[in-house]
Amino acid sequence: MPPRKKAAAAPARPLPPPNTTHPCASQLAAAVSPSSLPTRPHSPSYHAFLTSPFYPAPSSPPPAKKRKRAPAAPTLPPALDGALDAAVVQRKLLRWFDGVRESRGMPWRKDVDLAEMDDEERSQRAYEVWVSEIMLQQTQVATVIPYWLRWMAKFPTVKALAAADIEDVNSVWQGLGYYSRAKRLLDGARTVVNEHDGLLPSTAEGLLSIDGIGPYSAGAISSIAFGQRSAMVDGNVIRVLSRLTALHAPDKAKSTTGFIWALADVLVPPQPERRKKAKEEEEEEGEDDVGGKNKPGAWNQGLMELGATVCTPKAPKCDECPLSDECLAYAEARYVAHRPKAPAATSSPSEPDIEDLCTLCAPLPYESASEARAHGVEVFPMAKEKTKKRDEDSVVCVVEWVESEEKHIEGDEGRKVLLVKRPEKGLLAGLYEFPAVDLPPSSSLPPPQARTKLLDALLSSLLDLPRGTLSPSTTTSPSSASTAPRILSRTPLPPVTQVYSHLNRTYHPERLVLCSASPPALRPAPASDASSPPRKRKRKAAAPDDDADDDDDVHTEPLVQSLAGRATWVPAAEVPTANIGGAVAKVWGGRRAVVAGRGGGDAEGKGHSKGGKGKGKGGVEKGQGSLMGFFARKETAAVETGRSGKKALTGGQARAKEDASDEDDEVIVVDETETGIRAQGVVDGGKKAYKKRRIAPASDEED
Repeated sequence: MPPRKKAAAAPARPLPPPNTTHPCASQLAAAVSPSSLPTRPHSPSYHAFLTSPFYPAPSSPPPAKKRKRAPAAPTLPPALDGALDAAVVQRKLLRWFDGVRESRGMPWRKDVDLAEMDDEERSQRAYEVWVSEIMLQQTQVATVIPYWLRWMAKFPTVKALAAADIEDVNSVWQGLGYYSRAKRLLDGARTVVNEHDGLLPSTAEGLLSIDGIGPYSAGAISSIAFGQRSAMVDGNVIRVLSRLTALHAPDKAKSTTGFIWALADVLVPPQPERRKKAKEEEEEEGEDDVGGKNKPGAWNQGLMELGATVCTPKAPKCDECPLSDECLAYAEARYVAHRPKAPAATSSPSEPDIEDLCTLCAPLPYESASEARAHGVEVFPMAKEKTKKRDEDSVVCVVEWVESEEKHIEGDEGRKVLLVKRPEKGLLAGLYEFPAVDLPPSSSLPPPQARTKLLDALLSSLLDLPRGTLSPSTTTSPSSASTAPRILSRTPLPPVTQVYSHLNRTYHPERLVLCSASPPALRPAPASDASSPPRKRKRKAAAPDDDADDDDDVHTEPLVQSLAGRATWVPAAEVPTANIGGAVAKVWGGRRAVVAGRGGGDAEGKGHSKGGKGKGKGGVEKGQGSLMGFFARKETAAVETGRSGKKALTGGQARAKEDASDEDDEVIVVDETETGIRAQGVVDGGKKAYKKRRIAPASDEED
């Protein structure tokens, strides 16, 4: 079946004629001249065509949190002669927001009269806004709404949240991603209860003393919940203000941050004083009624709503924007669109002196005249410098315990799985995972045999296992032979890839099934060693067995691994509902698929967090499912491990098969007498295993 053709994009609507009433209309000819459009020479006042009662006095910098010395207060450029009153922009945006306030059905968005509320009611309102703003960080509104409702039902007040533990918090947050946000909410709630008598401060400065609240959240809470004239700047606000003022500057530059925060601060409207006379209210009803009872909060929410629904990164709806007449980026686009392609040979428009040029903006990214002729609002704000995500690997072991071989064959009833709690800080803080070792980013993926040794060393630090349990070649003492756990099977699982905000991590799992009268005892946490950082150990120090130090010279960098004292045995049926991340859910889904003979992930490994789409990593080729299913059906053949001297699937053959499924290599086992091929490894019975490398075609894509 031929591939579907993509539908042709709708032709862009023609732009209106140039706006001759814009305060910067007289500067457009010089700023967007065809000969100098990439550099766009303009004066600093080009961006300062709005004025308000809070301008041009130096405005405060973005709120600083826990800094010894606050940075110097940034100043806005001198206001342009004939600058537009900011009240015009405020009324337009507030009137527009009044019409769309309820369009997306956000349960935390309420139009309340703060003057009629007491301190506890305003603090409760602040708590609702706080939770919503933290959840909305890097998460879409449609995704957040059900989580917010579930959260407020579980923790209706800040005191209820402060009394909870991290397990309850993570269980409600599970699936929303970026789990450190939930931990910060819990820490902040405890700070509010312990240091502020359970009431959130009303000012941005006071809110900054709460754990987990930064400048943006402080501005949002103080303006929306308390009616304070506080600025709040997020990605949507940066985009709206950059296009409104045609600012094309590096996003990480301090001068850019200072300008955006200063502009956002002077544009926030004040909360009008309550009128004492009804007559005055009637006379001013048409003006004061715009924006509801809380104008600062409505203005900040309106800016965010405008950036999220109209002033979008791609294909902005400029013809629907309430600020299209004031938007300088739109004015530039309209001017360029209606400028003759071949202007007459006349004197070029006068450009400002080089000493008076704007020092904030960077050149526009136009390399040809045709690109410059398509100048539009999407060029603002300046594109962020893309940083490539690093690729990392982890080795994982799904450790299962059953009481007998019959229980292992029958199914998951009575089966327990080993989970380890991650540290309370860092990636996936406080969640549970299968025992894992995160390999250093700079290292290459170790071969299967080395990965197995890493996991053996890790499991020996987590479980109280008799010597030789995980190394069949080492005999156990006669006294412990009867009680030592036996390995029923040890098979590879399909690798999975999880995409995080800053890295792509590929997990290389294997499944280990132990059989004994009771689950192996868990080792307690070792005495803290202040000289070494937490969760970091070197390979050589982590290998307790004599035969585990063969490859100690391969990786000498510190390895991050699961820690003793944080492990627990969980019934297999409870693993999907435990506080686990998306990667653990995918590994468990792959394990269930292997047991069922499918050999790939199932629906249970999806939807626990954002991402999970790796390029070629973690996928299962056709035919691999049947191979993995064959391993699962042959698990009972590995029961001989621990009874005889044979290694069965725990020795070189299992690792050779793991290599075949994990590394995309074809493993060939031949007799020792065969010659002409370079030996790659030895398996049981005196035979040698060789790998025939599959060469994959080069990809046309480059990310």
